[in-house]
Amino acid sequence: MRDLSTAGRRVNAWMQEQGARFFVTRKGDRQFADAPFDPTPRILPGAEFTMLEQGLIQRINALNQFLCDIYKNRMIIRDGIVPEEFVFSSPDFAPEVMNLTPVKQIYTHISATDLIRTTDGKWYAMEDSFSVPDGMTYPHFARKLCRELEPEAYEVPGLCDNCGLDILLRQLYEDIYEDNPALADGVIVLLREREDALTTFELKYMASLTGAHVASAEDLIVMDNKIYFRSPGGGFQRVSIIHRMLMDQMLDPLCFDEKSTSGVPHLMEVYAAGNVAILNAPGCGLAEDRGLYAFIPAMIRYYLDEEPLLPNVPTYLPWYPDQRDYILSHMDRLFFKDVAGDRRTAAIRGTILSPNQRRQLAAAIEADPRRFMAQEILDVEKVPVYTSGGETVPARCDFRAYTVHSDSIRVWMGGLSRFTVHHPDGSATVGFKDTWVMAE
Repeated sequence: MRDLSTAGRRVNAWMQEQGARFFVTRKGDRQFADAPFDPTPRILPGAEFTMLEQGLIQRINALNQFLCDIYKNRMIIRDGIVPEEFVFSSPDFAPEVMNLTPVKQIYTHISATDLIRTTDGKWYAMEDSFSVPDGMTYPHFARKLCRELEPEAYEVPGLCDNCGLDILLRQLYEDIYEDNPALADGVIVLLREREDALTTFELKYMASLTGAHVASAEDLIVMDNKIYFRSPGGGFQRVSIIHRMLMDQMLDPLCFDEKSTSGVPHLMEVYAAGNVAILNAPGCGLAEDRGLYAFIPAMIRYYLDEEPLLPNVPTYLPWYPDQRDYILSHMDRLFFKDVAGDRRTAAIRGTILSPNQRRQLAAAIEADPRRFMAQEILDVEKVPVYTSGGETVPARCDFRAYTVHSDSIRVWMGGLSRFTVHHPDGSATVGFKDTWVMAE
C-alpha cells in the first residue's frame, strides 16, 4: 500500500478551508478536533462486512417494526416483552405522533449504528442514531480527495468503492416520490439546526451530492397546509421531502417544544395531512433511548422470530432489582449512561470514579433507576494511527455504520472509523479514518 500521508495532510487542510469541523464528545463537552483525518485506512474483509450487513439489516428492521407498533397498536407491551414504563416514561416517546402513519410505514430511513470489535474479533452494537445520524460525509469526501491526489494508492485488488452514498440517498428520495405522486412536484430540503457548524457542512456536502436545498427554519413557511422553501433567488418552491438534522422535540414549536427556534411552526399539521415527508419520521427518537437499547434482542425475536446476528454490549438495567444489585456491587468494571441526558454526553467509566463519586452515582441510581443503564467494559481492538512525527501508534477505534431504509434496507459500503489516541500526559488525540471493505 502506498504512503497516503501527503494526501492526508491535504484532506485536513481542505477541511479547515471548508469549515468541515469534526467533533467528539469528551466529559460531556463537544470538542472540535484539529487535523482529525488519519490516512491509514481501516480494512474490513468482505465476509466480515457481510456479517455486519446482515446484522444491521435485521436490527433496523426490528427497530422500525417496534416504532410502527408503539405508535399504533403497542402489541409488544401487551405481550409483556417491553415494560410500558420503559416506553411511556422515555424522554424520547412522542405521543404527538400516535396513529400518524409515516410514508411507507418507515421511521428509520437513515440510521447510524456505532459498533466495536473486541480483541477476540467479536463485534457488538453500542448505540443507534436516527434523529441526527451524522458523520457519513466525512469518509466519503476523504476517500474522494485522497483518490484524486493519490490514485495509485487505490489500485488495490478487491477494494470496494464507497462512492455509492449519493446513489443510496437519491434512491431513497425517488422511492418516496414513487409512493406519493402528489409530492413529485416539490423540492427536497435538508433542514439544519441554527448555527450548527457540524451539520451545516454535512448538509451542504450532502446537497452537492443529491441536488437538495440546505435550509433553516426561517427559510421555510407553511401556506395552505403545504410547506414552501424561500429560494435564495426569490420566490417560493413547494417542499416535498424534509431530510432533517433536528431532534424530534425541535421540529415544530407548536407541536413539541415551544422554546425551539430551529423548528417550523405548523410543520406537523402539514405532515399529518400527508403533504410532506419527513426523514427520519417524527417519533424515531424513541428507538435511540438508551434504556430501550437493552430490549433490542427481544424485539428481534418478537417481530422477526430470529436470533440476533449482531449482539449488544452486555447491558444491565437498574430498573430490575437483581440487575441493580449487580450494578451497585460492580461499579468499578462498568460504563454508565444517563438515559435522560443529552446523547452527546459521554459515558461514565466506573474505573475512574473516586469513592465519593461512586457513592453519589449509586445514590442517583437508587433514587431513579429508570434513568440509568450500565454496560460491561470490553477490550476494544486498536488500529494503527499516524503521529505528527510520521510514526504509527495503536488507538482504540469504533465503527459507525450507515443504513438506508426505503423499499429495502441497504447498508452503505463504507462507514466512519473513529479513533482515540491516549497520551502519557493525560491528553488525547481524536479523529477519523476511511474504512476499506475488501471483496472476497
